[in-house]
Amino acid sequence: MTLIPTRRRPGPGALTVLAVADSVERVRLSVAMLDRLSWPGTTVGLVVVRTGSTPSPARIREETEGTGQAGLRVPVLTTRQTRRLVRRRRPDAVLLNCSGPLVESLSWSMRSVFRRYRPVVASALPALSVPAVEGEWLHRSRVDLVVAHSHREVAEYRALGEKLGTRGEVGLSSLPLGAREAEQGTGRNRVVYAAHPGTPDTEQGRRHLLLALTELAEKRPDLEVVVHLGREKNASPELMATWHGLLAEGKVGDRAPNFRSGPLADQLNRARGLAAAGSTAVLEALTHRVPALVLTEFGVGPRQGNAVFEDSGLFGTLADVRAARFRRPNRDWGERNHFHPPAHEDWVERLYDLHARALRGELS
Repeated sequence: MTLIPTRRRPGPGALTVLAVADSVERVRLSVAMLDRLSWPGTTVGLVVVRTGSTPSPARIREETEGTGQAGLRVPVLTTRQTRRLVRRRRPDAVLLNCSGPLVESLSWSMRSVFRRYRPVVASALPALSVPAVEGEWLHRSRVDLVVAHSHREVAEYRALGEKLGTRGEVGLSSLPLGAREAEQGTGRNRVVYAAHPGTPDTEQGRRHLLLALTELAEKRPDLEVVVHLGREKNASPELMATWHGLLAEGKVGDRAPNFRSGPLADQLNRARGLAAAGSTAVLEALTHRVPALVLTEFGVGPRQGNAVFEDSGLFGTLADVRAARFRRPNRDWGERNHFHPPAHEDWVERLYDLHARALRGELS
């Protein structure tokens, strides 16, 4: 049977935590959470559940570089193998950072099948989880600790949990968005558009977007205009197909946007501003102290999927892109939405408290 790949931290006491992920994003989140569990005596491990979105071994290694899981083999298991692994290794806590249905399936097993052994079960919400969604809570109805990533998420999910009658606690953590960098006075001559698959969702919308970026590149030769396609080169095929169509029509000249793939952070080191139709790319830019713009033309305004950015002061249009006009968020919005001080985070303390309760037999 495959063993949990673990790295034991020195110190008295023993707490063993297993994280279970099922996608690239959730692997990234899991290793960040495991690194926060740095109390003496803690042993941590990571496994990936095999699903339709299972990352390759190379991507898993990429996401663990620079973390406490670097260099350790991360097994990819079926759900049945994952249950057997938990039964055999008996971790004190299990972090189920998976899709909602998989969290529901595994959390039911953790609490119902292992009659004498009862781990603490925690699960992190997806990124940008506002407004609170009833389905996300119901999938986690048998989880002891739901981990949210902003004060607003904590407040909304606690209120929804009380309404639904769920028993789980809600704790606060942070999204792994990279280290905050000091703003530089010179050299910031790059404008980045962070593409999101399927957005814009029409040919006309994609043409308007690409022509606006091309106009900026033509009018501002002092700026490097970059379209970031995602980690993989083929992450935005519709956008690239539209671009090749514009090229064939002669709609763009020599000065045109550069198309790049790979980590977004690589494009932020000299960025003057970032535009996107929402998504965590905006949060990552703000983390690197890069002004941002949340576009509203493509059906993803404050009432169509970008509720998290309400009152941020970041909403704008392609006219702002053409003018290279980007914005910094309102401070009050930032502290309520993902940019809280690290001292506000309490999910680790709550996890340890729940473990103490489990040892006393107080968890149902």
